[in-house]
Amino acid sequence: MIVVSMRYRFRTFTILAIILVIFTVFTVSGCVTKGGMDDQAKTITVTDMEGRSVTVKVPVERIVLMESSKTHELAAIDGAAIVDKIVGWDNDFKDNAGDGYVKFIERYPKLADVPNVGSLDDNTFSVEKVIALNPDVVIMHNWEFMWSGDATKEALVKLEQAGIPVIFVDFYMEPMTNSTKSMLLLGQILGKEQRAKDIVEFYNQHVEAVYSRLETSDGLKPGVYIETGYNGPETYGITEGDVGWGSIVKKAGGENIAEPLLGNTSKALSPEYLINQNPDIIILTGRNWSTPGSIRMGYTSTAADTKDTMDAYIARPGWNTINAVNTHQVYGIYHGYCFSIYNFVALEAFAKWFYPEEFKDLDPNTTIREYHEKFMPIEYSGTFMYRNY
Repeated sequence: MIVVSMRYRFRTFTILAIILVIFTVFTVSGCVTKGGMDDQAKTITVTDMEGRSVTVKVPVERIVLMESSKTHELAAIDGAAIVDKIVGWDNDFKDNAGDGYVKFIERYPKLADVPNVGSLDDNTFSVEKVIALNPDVVIMHNWEFMWSGDATKEALVKLEQAGIPVIFVDFYMEPMTNSTKSMLLLGQILGKEQRAKDIVEFYNQHVEAVYSRLETSDGLKPGVYIETGYNGPETYGITEGDVGWGSIVKKAGGENIAEPLLGNTSKALSPEYLINQNPDIIILTGRNWSTPGSIRMGYTSTAADTKDTMDAYIARPGWNTINAVNTHQVYGIYHGYCFSIYNFVALEAFAKWFYPEEFKDLDPNTTIREYHEKFMPIEYSGTFMYRNY
């Protein structure tokens, strides 16, 4: 009986040990598979704005950010924590949006040391630099396929071969549709889904308020010309068809004079075409560009800076015959709003300029100030919307 009892106990102990080992293996394995309980090793599969299925470890801790001015969007979602997560970026923020760059560097000096991995649109992008930074994800943008398609495709292949996930967002090709989707996608990979939803809710409230008023408006749609004020007044800058700024013009109830000619592409119009079209409203975009004569707008620009640089555009040959100039309907808007979540503020501004009576109580400056107070780690200042008279 004693022998039988000992065998029984030994057998019972062995079975329990085997069960424990199986349980341990199952639990550890669960940490590194999709939906695992350990957030440090959890992976998810998302659909990016190119329709690609991408598997990424979340929350991401190391990010290489192309079109680095999108630091605004990441900071709105993740706050100051994003400063330690951006391990590489391109020169867009510093060179094309220097006003925002200055604001962020003042608040977070560490960002000045983020390595530059080059840009896709000038063939300086270095896959080797990106790989050396060991990012959890590289964030790219749909417009890069339009402006630098071959370089983008080549970089994508090489990064995927290196096992580095690439996620595309879109704030430009279909800005009023895909900006909120892009914010929700960023919220997923940053592990801040509720914060992203709060931003999207704020966005949608303001957008829907504009749309609902436009539905009841029976006013004639104004003809609108919008030009990127990058080149200086001597050279006409690009305008958009039904993409970027052009699509926002349409959403705000304007007739984009460039769309019949450009479709969904972007390029400069001829002076003759513009003058013949005789638009009711002209909108010039500004930023903190280094180009001589470019229109100055943004966090570090005053209204006087904007007016001084816009005046030379209005004085172009033939512009004195255009309705918009003669009726003092020439406006300035911050160019970065065309590529960012801030496009809902541009929508408000356009609606107010196109239909001043219907939107006389709307103040887009109050809207963007409130957005900063609610979501941004930097303070709002400067000039982002301007009427030239």
